[in-house]
Amino acid sequence: MPVNTSPYARTAQPDGADELVLYGREQQLAALEERLRQAREGVSRLVFVEGPSGIGKTALIRRFLRTADRVRVLQASGAENETALAYGVLTQLLMRTAASAYAPGPGDEAHTAGSRLLALAERIPADTVAVLVVDDAHWADGPSLEALTFMLRRLQSTPVLTLLAVHDPADHELPDGLRRLRDDDHTLRLALDGLTVEQTAALSSRLLPAGLPPHAVGRLHAHTLGNPLHLRALLRQVPPAVLAAANSTLPAPRSYGLAVLERLARCDRPTQDLVAAASVLGLCAPLHRVARLADLDHPLPAVEQAVAQGLLAECPPGGPPELVFPHPLIRAAVYHHLGPARRAALHAGAVQATSDTVSRTWHRLLAGRVPDPALVADLAAGARRQATAGSWSNAASMASHASRLATTRPERERLTVEAADALLCDGRVSEAADLVRSLPGDMARAALRYVHGHLAFVRGETPGARVLLDDAWQQCDASADPALARRIAERLSYVCLSQGEAGAAVRWARRAERLPAVPFTCGMLRYAQLAALGLTGAAEEGIALASRLPESVLVQPDDVDLLLGRGALRLGCDDLEGSRADLRSAAPLCLRGPVPLRAMAQLLLGETEFRLGNWDGALHELESAASTATAAGLAWLEPVVHADAAAVLAVRGRTERAAAHLATARRSGGYGQSESGIAHVARAEAQLAAARGAPDEVAAALTPLLRREAVAETVVAPWRDLLADALTSLGEHRQAERILDGLDAPAAHRDRHSHLAAAARARGTLLAARRSPAAAEWSFRKALGHAEQVPDPFNRARVALAYGAFLRRTGKRTAAAEQLSRALDTFTALGAAPSAAHCDRELTACGHHSAAPDSPLTPQELAIARLATSGLTNRQIARRLVLSIKTVEFHLSHAYTKLGITSRMGLLDKLPSAPTAPQ
Repeated sequence: MPVNTSPYARTAQPDGADELVLYGREQQLAALEERLRQAREGVSRLVFVEGPSGIGKTALIRRFLRTADRVRVLQASGAENETALAYGVLTQLLMRTAASAYAPGPGDEAHTAGSRLLALAERIPADTVAVLVVDDAHWADGPSLEALTFMLRRLQSTPVLTLLAVHDPADHELPDGLRRLRDDDHTLRLALDGLTVEQTAALSSRLLPAGLPPHAVGRLHAHTLGNPLHLRALLRQVPPAVLAAANSTLPAPRSYGLAVLERLARCDRPTQDLVAAASVLGLCAPLHRVARLADLDHPLPAVEQAVAQGLLAECPPGGPPELVFPHPLIRAAVYHHLGPARRAALHAGAVQATSDTVSRTWHRLLAGRVPDPALVADLAAGARRQATAGSWSNAASMASHASRLATTRPERERLTVEAADALLCDGRVSEAADLVRSLPGDMARAALRYVHGHLAFVRGETPGARVLLDDAWQQCDASADPALARRIAERLSYVCLSQGEAGAAVRWARRAERLPAVPFTCGMLRYAQLAALGLTGAAEEGIALASRLPESVLVQPDDVDLLLGRGALRLGCDDLEGSRADLRSAAPLCLRGPVPLRAMAQLLLGETEFRLGNWDGALHELESAASTATAAGLAWLEPVVHADAAAVLAVRGRTERAAAHLATARRSGGYGQSESGIAHVARAEAQLAAARGAPDEVAAALTPLLRREAVAETVVAPWRDLLADALTSLGEHRQAERILDGLDAPAAHRDRHSHLAAAARARGTLLAARRSPAAAEWSFRKALGHAEQVPDPFNRARVALAYGAFLRRTGKRTAAAEQLSRALDTFTALGAAPSAAHCDRELTACGHHSAAPDSPLTPQELAIARLATSGLTNRQIARRLVLSIKTVEFHLSHAYTKLGITSRMGLLDKLPSAPTAPQ
């Protein structure tokens, strides 16, 4: 096999950046591999890899060639300072070949040099593909590109793949012939974009010991447009504290900044003044404002020069002229080069050049003058307007500045409360904590008790938060400070809801509603009130409160929390289609709302999609909610979202991923701190144990919930039927009956068909185990009736499976097969592998769907033998099939005799193992 002589085959970035750059490049790699395959079949192929410097063109080519076999790579690269070196690139291509002695000289014609390159390509062995790589082809010398064009136009059936990496897809430095080849229908053009926000976060975690908080990752990504080269430079050159500080302005990488300043130095003084003024006004500004700030009466010559140097661009063409920086880093390089005095002077001038109130306030702040009460008031007012508009990042920054500039203690406390709430709404927990720590330590004051309580709740310290907020309410004078009282009551409403105290949550919500509305809350009040009403059995009252809402798609952002609450109520009342309509409309509205509301919308939508049978969509929403909660530091919500994602994976049999989510839930700071989180995690653990066929583990996970009075049969995490099933399987019939007696009454009171179906199904299983077939059949039929009232395919199928298994054991095999077949179809469509395997075993025992049609075993013997091959003990098999241990031993003994074996080990050779779920 020929040796791949390209440096691409041997080098890699020491920090693993290539791998990060290549996230999401699978499609481009596949396209290159397909072109290589075509070249191997004798069709010459040309590929342009396009994108700005540092975007990953070289990394993509390197990765592609690293795994390519039977190729002969000829590699060269252009350089900006060598464009006048005739045939410099072509000489590089020939250096590693036997034809290096025939490298062209400056006086050679392009067609002569191209002919030599063509002859070299045609001498490649028949089983090898020649791969010509020219990196930075836009900087290659003209004669080399002309020679390369001559060759490419004459390649026909020669196995050659040519890769040209270029910066600008419309680069006019390329010869006309090469541009025509680029635009040919047979040429592949791969345009590369920057890293995603997630990839930026991964890169920051790789290069910084502690990584960066989510808001800093987002800001850094926007600042660099995801360019890997610039990201790595800033992560190495800028202190992490500066990168994480939302109020700081990010610089440009040193090398990039120097290149920008070199271009700026070539410009005349008016142009330099114009670009400097533009950098103070932002990434984009109207030309007349930039000219006014730069004190230019005739700015167009300066605009032309700045555009020619690539420092500014006009936008939009044909409309009122505006100036825009082609890249955020250009603006950063110019802005940071100004110097403190000139920068402050320009910001002071920008106050007069700007009409927008928020922008004027920012410029007053950045002008660096001594703060005055008017500036503090304007910052606070601007923050409130930004919060109302959903611009939480700006609101949080303005509120933080206002709190730090306040001169009196009461004003500073009030503004710190607003700033901390804004930061928590924006998911910036660590900044909120830093701000709160800057306050004096007099915790006897209501404002400080409140803000510490809010912060404790977000961190998952729910019991401590409850104490702090209760104290804050006692110390607060609602008539003197109604805004603070409203905040305390609203927060207590949600804390009580998370603790399972639904009645208290409703009372606090009503208190909050009687007080004037305030900005910077997390937008959860009406949601908490409606969700709590549903848990207290007053769903009709909650629906009435939301009655003024229009159709879901017409709801405005101001009412998104009310829409979310109605969606939660409908979910709890088994109106799943109505719930999905509300939540699908609420989710996009929440994208601009407070981060906690966004995570809650994703969570509720995931739970609704799961019950409706859209399990892929459910898992996507739940894992998105988990990412949102983790990124924003919402420790109080993390156990719930990870547990619900684990539950979806568990019923699909993907036990390893489910266990990973559960492990994350247990590690979160909020685990064990709230009744809601405890219930969700315990239920997910039980689902996982049930998928493994371990009723003892199900009982161990759920029994502790019986001792927690505040853990109700919540809207989204019913668990008592699971526990009753497990106890029935373990022979603990009396305890199972006590649990079912407690489940029937509240479910009937709330007229929830889903709970009534679950209770009747579990009771039917218990009655069957107690040898009461008539009562069991009545209970199963009752369960079927309730299940048909709810569009919940999984739980309908669970009822059919339990009923079918009962009918099979009472000898009604035809009726059993009908129920079991219906259940199997549903489980298969959903991808519920453990339940489908259970169905298959029951059908096999009925004489249907035998996995071994030629087996001498009876269906019952076959079902037991297959379970034995999966490693279950006789006791576990007996529990699974609701048989006595002696019956299992009897059937196994007969199976051994018929198969001519003496032990379980022989079954492995005679029978296929029982179906298992994918991991």
